[in-house]
Amino acid sequence: MSETSDNTRKESPSRRRGFRHALAWENLRPIVVALAFVFGFMRPFVVEPFQIPSGSMEDTLLVGDRILVSKFIYGVRIPGTDIKLLDVHKPARGDVFVFVPLHEKSRHFIKRVVAVGGDTVETKDGALYVNGVAVKDGAYTKRTPRYRGSQHDFPPFRAPYLLPANDAFADYKFPSRQFHAKFPEGKPFKVPKGHVFAMGDNRDQSSDSRTWGTVPVSQIRGQAFMVFWSYDMLNPKKPWEIWKIIADIRFTRIGRLIRSEFDARQG
Repeated sequence: MSETSDNTRKESPSRRRGFRHALAWENLRPIVVALAFVFGFMRPFVVEPFQIPSGSMEDTLLVGDRILVSKFIYGVRIPGTDIKLLDVHKPARGDVFVFVPLHEKSRHFIKRVVAVGGDTVETKDGALYVNGVAVKDGAYTKRTPRYRGSQHDFPPFRAPYLLPANDAFADYKFPSRQFHAKFPEGKPFKVPKGHVFAMGDNRDQSSDSRTWGTVPVSQIRGQAFMVFWSYDMLNPKKPWEIWKIIADIRFTRIGRLIRSEFDARQG
């Protein structure tokens, strides 16, 4: 009798600890499941972070900016179908968006939509024309005079060999000299339905739709809406140079909203 009582007294603390652990897990399990759901399941469909690797969107976005992209704004496609849920906003002129280009499917690009399906696009002396009207985009685009001389007006495409097999591109798969011989007065390009025409805000230093063609809407991953972190990565620093690291954090850019802009005349 006494031996049994002694064992009970000895085991009771461990049993109590086990009970507390079990109770704690029961309370934590719904939280863990919820977090796993949000970050494991919802993350691919709602918001995703991206880092800006190049200067093609300067000065709207800088190298070292980390941005948030809304992945549901253009709708969430059900895998294996053409059905979209939450399809509340179509890609529009002026949107800054992330996509996977057809010619380089292992990477994500970020550009601005300048034209949508049915629009005509051309550039003259560096100015953008959509549907025959010059776009007033000087407030958010960047021009680099030393590079401008090496960039030709569009059309023709800069890399016609990258264009997709689509009837919309049939008259544009010629090298520059042949294109101008065939269309001496030029020929504005009409964006096919279900596609958008993308350009970088750094107009003279951007590989975009003027080079490799339009972006199918199905390749769009989302709309960029905020810079949540910004750090100057172009100045190399030693790990112990804490003062330089702190100095290169762009505090004024953190939390900055990424505006959808197209033509200043639209307000």
